[in-house]
Amino acid sequence: MSLPHAILTALLEKPGSGAELTRRFDRSFGFFWPATHQQIYRELAKLERDGLVSSAGRDGSRGRAKDYRVL
Repeated sequence: MSLPHAILTALLEKPGSGAELTRRFDRSFGFFWPATHQQIYRELAKLERDGLVSSAGRDGSRGRAKDYRVL
């Protein structure tokens, strides 16, 4: 399994922001397969560019928080 597959699996379980995904990843896959915050965001950008996930700005959030979901 690759990092993009792990991200897609996590987003299928529950859509969320990159930060939320990073925390969930650390609690599940992170014990045997670490991924940095930057790696996860880089893969999210690639997955979005490839049309596999979409993002939307989070209502009422400060900054650039986006929620990601699998298409």
